[in-house]
Amino acid sequence: MLNFWYSERCTRQIKLMICILTFALLYYCSSIEKLDPLFSAIALMIGMLTHALYQYRQRTQAQSKAAWLHVLGFIPLVILGLMIATIPRLQQWILILQIFGFAAFGLFIVSIYANRSKRHDK
Repeated sequence: MLNFWYSERCTRQIKLMICILTFALLYYCSSIEKLDPLFSAIALMIGMLTHALYQYRQRTQAQSKAAWLHVLGFIPLVILGLMIATIPRLQQWILILQIFGFAAFGLFIVSIYANRSKRHDK
């Protein structure tokens, strides 16, 4: 999935639509049950960590084919799993959607900003 997000096939319009749908999902879920701000911040950082690990893996994969590079991709998933295990049972599916939404939001912010086109001042 990350390969598609960073590829040329995923245009700015597709990224915009995905971002809007994610924000709408987060808004709807937060109207039902609010996620703790600490969990929101951790999920945002997980998304940013996902971007950083993906970029690191892409840079070092050309140099070496070490198996530990593939293990790096599972670190955010393990942290997400631990977060899901600690949330309360009441309305758990809404909170899980918010955790994944905020993690995606963190990835969107960092990846779109890092890959934005440069402006030329003339």
